[in-house]
Amino acid sequence: MQKRFCELVSAFLKHAEIDCPVVPGENIVTVPMGEFSVRICLLEKIGAAVFQGVVGIVSESDLPAAGAELLRMNSLFRETGGAAYGLEGDAVTLQSFVLLEGVTEDGFAAQAVCFLEAFAEAVETFDQTLERARAGAGSAASKESDDALLNMIRI
Repeated sequence: MQKRFCELVSAFLKHAEIDCPVVPGENIVTVPMGEFSVRICLLEKIGAAVFQGVVGIVSESDLPAAGAELLRMNSLFRETGGAAYGLEGDAVTLQSFVLLEGVTEDGFAAQAVCFLEAFAEAVETFDQTLERARAGAGSAASKESDDALLNMIRI
C-alpha cells in the first residue's frame, strides 16, 4: 500500500510540475502552496490517501459562528469541491480522501487537482466565509443555493 501511495503521489506531482520530495517509507507528503501547505497522507488501515490543509485561523469569539457556517458548507459539499471542512482547535481545515484500491494515476491526479483547486479557493475566500459566518448562516449569499438544493431534494 505504501509503495502504491508513493507512486501515485509522485506521478501527480510530476504531472502538476510541483517540485516536492516523496520519501519512500514516509506516509505524509507536504506540498507547498504559497504561504500554506497541503499534506497528502496515507491511511493504511482504510487504504486511502487524505488531502488536508489549513485554510485559516478563527478567533475564539468567532468560533461558534464559524463552526455553524462550516457545517452549513459541508452539507452536500457546498462550495467545497467535494471536500469537507473541519476545525482543529482554532485552525479551519479542508480535507478530502481517495480510496487507493483500483485508482489509476489519472484518477488520483484528477482528485488531487480538484482538492487543490478547492483548497486555493477556500484560502482565497476565507475572510468572506468568516464575514458570512458573523452575519449568520442563513445569509442572503447562501439563500439561492439553499433553495436550489431544497428543490432538488424534493424531486
